[in-house]
Amino acid sequence: KTKSDLDRFGEMIRNAGMTLSYHNHDTEFVRLENGSYGFDDLYDTTSAENLKMQMDCCWVSVAGEDPVKYLKKYANRCPLLHLKDYVGRKSENMYALIGIDESEKEQSEEFGFRPVGSGVVDFKSILEAAESCGVEWYIVEQDLPTVGKTPFECAEMSIRALRSPLKS
Repeated sequence: KTKSDLDRFGEMIRNAGMTLSYHNHDTEFVRLENGSYGFDDLYDTTSAENLKMQMDCCWVSVAGEDPVKYLKKYANRCPLLHLKDYVGRKSENMYALIGIDESEKEQSEEFGFRPVGSGVVDFKSILEAAESCGVEWYIVEQDLPTVGKTPFECAEMSIRALRSPLKS
């Protein structure tokens, strides 16, 4: 079996003492012609030593999938876990919120980012699974301030929400 380009690049990066990791959005959860998700195809065609993941729990959830399922499926391949929360459902304006579509930057009632623990993502289950799946780093992101708070107030809300589950 020949290595994919990504696998070869990952090997070169690893041999240079670094790690290649991939950060997902919801678009990787589109079915390919073979019936699998692009996300799964990406990891199934590269070796675990050459490609790690920085799984974004928000975007996995937005795509309609369970982040816990994916943490377990790719256990010990996800040293970086991206924690982000949201409310609403997948909508046209959500890509403007991450700078892809500049035409509409306001959060709407359809979709909006929230501080960790203030939205629909089940962080209690995710954090419990993360410990046994080899997660080493938790990365909190708040794309835009929300609910009338400043960016630092949103960060403080996320930190407060995370401290309790991580202690239990």
